[in-house]
Amino acid sequence: MSQKKMEHKVLFIEDSQEKCERIRSAFAKVGGNEIIDCVPSSEAAFEVIRHKAVDALFVNPAEHDLVTAEFMEKLTQTARQVPVIIMLPRLDDDTVLRMLQAGAFECVAADSLDSYPAAARRAITRFKTVRYNVEQTEYLLYNPKQWMSIIDAITDYIFVLNSAQTLVKVNHAFAEAIGRHPREIVGNRLSDVFDLDVSSESTHSAVLGDGTPRTYEKKIGDDFYQISVFPWLEDDRPLTIHVIKNITEVRRLKDLLYHAEKLASLGLLVSGVAHELNNPLTGTIAYTELLSMKVTDESIKAELKKILGSAERCKKIVDNLLTFSRQRTPSKSLESINDIIDRAIDLRSYWLKLNHIQIVREYDPVSTVFVDAQQIQQVMLNLLLNAEQAIVGTGQTKGVITFRTRLNKEARRVSIQVIDSGPGVPPKVASKIFDPFFTTKSVDVGAGLGLSISHGIITEHGGTIQFHNAEGGGAVFTIELPTGTDAPPGASSYKKSGQVG
Repeated sequence: MSQKKMEHKVLFIEDSQEKCERIRSAFAKVGGNEIIDCVPSSEAAFEVIRHKAVDALFVNPAEHDLVTAEFMEKLTQTARQVPVIIMLPRLDDDTVLRMLQAGAFECVAADSLDSYPAAARRAITRFKTVRYNVEQTEYLLYNPKQWMSIIDAITDYIFVLNSAQTLVKVNHAFAEAIGRHPREIVGNRLSDVFDLDVSSESTHSAVLGDGTPRTYEKKIGDDFYQISVFPWLEDDRPLTIHVIKNITEVRRLKDLLYHAEKLASLGLLVSGVAHELNNPLTGTIAYTELLSMKVTDESIKAELKKILGSAERCKKIVDNLLTFSRQRTPSKSLESINDIIDRAIDLRSYWLKLNHIQIVREYDPVSTVFVDAQQIQQVMLNLLLNAEQAIVGTGQTKGVITFRTRLNKEARRVSIQVIDSGPGVPPKVASKIFDPFFTTKSVDVGAGLGLSISHGIITEHGGTIQFHNAEGGGAVFTIELPTGTDAPPGASSYKKSGQVG
């Protein structure tokens, strides 16, 4: 059985019976569910509206000598809300705007009867939506329980103070922070229940004095908080609403963005300096080689060989700096993971030597991977830095960092292990080391992004990165990357060790 459509009563101020029948025909033609009634005057319309529910009212001010603003005001006095549709001789913008400003809900051309049904339905639908929204707003405004439910759902600390600094209202988040029930807190002075100085009486008085909200930041312990104070008048009683928001992470992100901008500028500077150094280094290498070819004295040749070696070493460092600082779209190619690791080590060679850290290379000769060399070099440098800082932090006089590569032909994967002689990672935080911004280092040493970025790069390459503590102490990071080739495994692995210099 089909559900019966809801009927809508539409009232016309129309004294012509013939026109009223034409209006009914227009509505019947579109198969509507409207009941059409006509009354001869505005007074008769008001009488109907007072005693019956009317869903829409059509008025032609020109035919009935009505002033729209006065008509709408009188309609309001009936205590009935009805959407009014004004019938106009012509629909010019100025007239329509004036009618809408006077309180009309819709305007329609008076001689276009076929447009009446659609106008009525639009007005009825819109009016119901507006009335529902108004009712919901009024419900929220005048329903204290609903208001408190909303405030209690907010995780920021919220409380209300009167002029004597006594708590009038608190939300659940504030009460939980104190460890007491809201009923135990309300009625007490703020200073008696909350031992942190988050609301100064001067700010409270200033907000009450000029009615202007205030916002300020305050550091409490290791965290930063944003405290906003707003004026509020309840039953002629001046109050202030206080909202305390923890912005520690926001501050940290802001600082990281600032440092990221500095690093971007530093990258441009490094790139420029490297290019400037490359030209004289290229000349030095070329002229040294030419000079070596011309001299016959072996002792001079030996000295020239030292100059050439130093110049080539400098050029290698410059090339690594250019590779590392270059900003470009990731581009994958077949690369030797051993060469990528060596370039990362070269970038830190001075500091490794300074800190007496020995690098041990246990490379598989066949270690080709399909990667973006710059991004993987960044991962290797991040792991090298972490290992170096872990060793230096223990005060070891001689540390060791081992890089080990292995080819798994069957799985077509290359594994890379980075092993250090540091203290390892405490078990309670081991599961968080790849989380963004997590770090056990001081603020001036690390931002907690290195391992997170490394994890993202390795994952994007279709690889994995894992961590565990070595039995004898120290951290072990294991990376697996796809080879991108079916090359056969080479000879057995070899071991090369030595002090980096």
